[in-house]
This record gives sequence, C-alpha cells and structure tokens, in this order.
Amino acid sequence: MVRLKNRYICFELQSQTQADGTDSLERAAASQRSHEALSTRTIHAFVREQIKLNFGDSGAGLVLSGLQVKYFSSQTRMGILRVPRDHCQMVSAALALTTMVSKRPCNIRVRHVSGTIKKCQRAAIRTDRELIVVWHLKQQALAKAGAATITGDHALQTMLKESESQISALEI
Repeated sequence: MVRLKNRYICFELQSQTQADGTDSLERAAASQRSHEALSTRTIHAFVREQIKLNFGDSGAGLVLSGLQVKYFSSQTRMGILRVPRDHCQMVSAALALTTMVSKRPCNIRVRHVSGTIKKCQRAAIRTDRELIVVWHLKQQALAKAGAATITGDHALQTMLKESESQISALEI
C-alpha cells in the first residue's frame, strides 16, 4: 500500500483594490461586506471551476479527488487547502491566475505551501494575526470617519484568540 501524500496551501483572498495598493476606506468597507458570503463550500466550488478552466477536464480529474478546503475565514479571507502532492503546482497556478471570485474582482495570494498541516497552521495563525490587526486598524479608521462603529481592543483580543483556536482545531 502506498500512502497518499498531500500538500497544504495557505492562501489569502485579496480584493482587486487591495492588491493594487489603492484601497480607500470606503472601498475597504465595501470589499469586506462583499466577501462575507464566502464559505468553505463556495471556495471549494470556485477552486474546482478554476482548475477546470485553466487545465481542462484532465487537470480537474487529477486534482479534484484529493482537493479539500480545510479552513476558510470570511473575516480575514484566508484559508487552507489540502491537495495531492503531485498536483500542488497546478492548484497554485490556478489560484494565481484567478481574477474573479463569485463575480467580484480579486486576486489570490499563496502565502505558504507545506507538507504537514501543522506547519501550515503555524503560517496561517501568523498571517491571520497580521490580517486581523490590519482589519482592526481599518475599522478604527472607518469609525473615525463615521462609516462604522468602533471596535475596542477587547474585540481584537477576542478575534485573535478565536482565530487561533479555529485554525488549531483542524484535524491533524
């Protein structure tokens, strides 16, 4: 018997304006609201479509049997995919070639690729912390501009702990 070997891809969904670096406060709030409807199910369907679009039916057949979304946070727009080791580059390429998710312009940035979920979890926690702090700072700026309610430091600490516990709870 041969053991199936997988790779874990930690990725971040970036809105088009965020990727260009021209993100204004109003666009950031609109972008956050538009991506809140994403879930693990929609991410799986989206990745499946991208692989089929870029690599055809044969590419989809090779990858989709082992593809699984292990984690996705709609708040930080970050997730972890499990893919077969032999086809990891194909999935990474399909993610990099992405221009739209659910009819919204965006890019996907592959943050980390690992052979174990534990290392990918560590990278995801580190990245998630960075993204939550950036999100918190944007929320405070929006609150000062009068576009949102202010969130306190207690909410930030709660979100950081919640995020870490969600990522750490993944099956090893």
